[in-house]
Amino acid sequence: MNPTAIEGHLKLVLIQWMIIIAAAWILGRLGKKLGQPLAVGEIAAGLLLGPSALGLLWPKDWPPLFPSETQQSLQLLGKLGLILLLFQVGMEFDFGHLRSRSRSVLAVSLTGLVAPALCGLAIGKWLHTHFAPETNFFGFQLFVCIALSITALPIMGRILLEMNLERTPLAALAISAAAIDDVAGWIGLAVITALVTSSFAWQPLLLQIGGVLGLFLLLMYVVGPLLRKLWQRLTAGAHAGKMPASFLAVLLIVLFACCIATNKLGIFSIFGAFLLGVSLHQETALVKAWRARFSDFVLVALVPIFFTNTGLRTELGSLNTCLAWLACGMVFVAATVAKLGGCFLGAKFTGQPLRDSWSIATLMNTRALMALVAINIGYDLKLLPKELFTIFVIMALLTTAMTGPLLLWLLPEDLKKLVRAGDPKSGG
Repeated sequence: MNPTAIEGHLKLVLIQWMIIIAAAWILGRLGKKLGQPLAVGEIAAGLLLGPSALGLLWPKDWPPLFPSETQQSLQLLGKLGLILLLFQVGMEFDFGHLRSRSRSVLAVSLTGLVAPALCGLAIGKWLHTHFAPETNFFGFQLFVCIALSITALPIMGRILLEMNLERTPLAALAISAAAIDDVAGWIGLAVITALVTSSFAWQPLLLQIGGVLGLFLLLMYVVGPLLRKLWQRLTAGAHAGKMPASFLAVLLIVLFACCIATNKLGIFSIFGAFLLGVSLHQETALVKAWRARFSDFVLVALVPIFFTNTGLRTELGSLNTCLAWLACGMVFVAATVAKLGGCFLGAKFTGQPLRDSWSIATLMNTRALMALVAINIGYDLKLLPKELFTIFVIMALLTTAMTGPLLLWLLPEDLKKLVRAGDPKSGG
């Protein structure tokens, strides 16, 4: 590509990036004014820019704003955003909650996994028969169970912060249970990825799993401790709490190396970023410094590209039959009833009050970003055809959109006072 062509390509990418950031920022804040977490508005922005909304204005040769020649560049930026985001998500996993292992945490997390998985088994065969008959059934069934079971821990955290509930016992229980479910979900996604890339041959799968386990142990017991010691040495004294440029260079090199390692093992690069983040979660000063320096840029400039790419893949018009809309309703009902019902029973049977149990279950039903990552992985692995991809995106959006209003209705009165004191609809 000659310099002139590169400049022309760059101009198109920058224009698209401007549009994505503006749409995500405006609709994210509009969603917040309506009592929704920012992520709901940002996902809606992606749908608006895709064929489901603006695409209806230009049905021929869509998309005019996002031509095919720039799709790879946008997908690359979106992938980089996910790598940085999943690295931060890994660092922010609070395993102190998991060590407590209270009966309620374990019961809510277990029922929050088992009930949706059972519903996934119940509807998986029908979905496979009518929408994905050429897809490997075992891989498809496993993916459906995980997609229904996953909880969006980062979005749950944002909802609790916006509602001034992050330091309550209810929040601690929900976050702890969601952390266990998310770990299980990521393990399941890694297994699915390894299965598909090994063409469902068990010997290569076992080698891949062994490789990932070896990488995780290497990060937890060698690389992570070395990085933490380097951080402590470079930030001693006057530099405490700041991100030194020398440490940042080393950290990024290690981060990208971990992504390459998981890619070479046959699973997606984002898993390497997540594993490295987990190995550094004990160093709270590092987590805070990373968040202060990069979090806003990642969330404002890069993550919306991922949402937009999801929106460009989502075609509501592809659901043009009664059977497709029946499947959409079935997936949404199965996901919601199983997660709400399972987590409610897990909390109630271990002694939680009625309203607390329903509130915990409502928080666990939040899917948003983590579900969308999983759904896009399923699409990239060709486990989800276009119709089912759209159906699962709708499920992720609706289960997240209902969280805020339902939680405000179900919260105990003392916690409602905390929400009103925090005024979650102001600012942004």
